[in-house]
Amino acid sequence: MGMLCHSQALISLKFQDFMAYFQYFSQVQTDCLLSNFESLLEQAGLRVSKEYSNQAQIFAEDKNREQGCQIIVKVIISWSDKALRKCSIEIRSDEPYSKRNTRCETINKLLHSIIPPHESSKNPKKHD
Repeated sequence: MGMLCHSQALISLKFQDFMAYFQYFSQVQTDCLLSNFESLLEQAGLRVSKEYSNQAQIFAEDKNREQGCQIIVKVIISWSDKALRKCSIEIRSDEPYSKRNTRCETINKLLHSIIPPHESSKNPKKHD
């Protein structure tokens, strides 16, 4: 009986606790992602991690905390096709996937406005 309850709890967690996640693709002019996006991310209110970012990958977090909440939105930009200078932009948080108007969704919309999507990814993808 105890094992059944444990399994039910795991199933419940799987369906209720998906994290918010958006992804789209963009294109850049140079081979260094950091020089292309660092100032734009900071302009959007994100803190770029010098420790985890380099020419091929950028890791940034949301600087703002809404109403004392501990929601952290993470942005990862990495190459999807370096030869074509196409990169993947991922925005994620631990907010529930099914919730609307999350901080993750807000940052996704903001990034779309300052880092335009590549033509093949005009519609943002929302994943679970």
